[in-house]
Amino acid sequence: NPHFLFNTLNVIGGMANLEGAQTTEAMIQSLSVLFRYNLKTPEKKVTLARELKVVKDYMFLQEMRFGGRITYEIDCQTDAELVLIPTFTFQPVVENAIIHGLAPKEKGGQILIRIRERFGKICIVVADNGVGMDLEKLHRLRRELREDKITRTGLTSIGLSNIYRRIHMMYEGGTMQIHSKQEVGTIIRICINDERGNHF
Repeated sequence: NPHFLFNTLNVIGGMANLEGAQTTEAMIQSLSVLFRYNLKTPEKKVTLARELKVVKDYMFLQEMRFGGRITYEIDCQTDAELVLIPTFTFQPVVENAIIHGLAPKEKGGQILIRIRERFGKICIVVADNGVGMDLEKLHRLRRELREDKITRTGLTSIGLSNIYRRIHMMYEGGTMQIHSKQEVGTIIRICINDERGNHF
């Protein structure tokens, strides 16, 4: 029951505030934002600013969880309030980078999110300096995405597969590419049409 969940989180957040537990309160607020976004966002596309807010809340929780082993940086050089992108674009990609790239690395690492405008397209790069993949795993992951295969022993998460499918369905010429090198890291590059004109 979403209402019970939100109300409970608000109560816990209020108690944390009364007790002066500022970090706990901030974590509860971030978690509440994530739940609300995932459960109550019917739009197929949202502003880039809204997606970036969600990924900031998500990464705040991960930074708390990993105790500084994982950090992130966002480098956005476009108008995030006007640019529209598919809903739930960032979190599955970032989550994938943490689970498969950074968490297995003893020293952790960093995630870089970079957004640029290129010839009428919005290009999004999510890069990590985690454990990476060898060529065999990389080719297998690309093949699973192309063939829309998600198996228990596969490399493709439901979230990653969902983004790949939606990018190709929603945008003519839309692309999602994955590059990786073992012990160096992984890069996911998404390019979609710049549809900010549809926002007016």
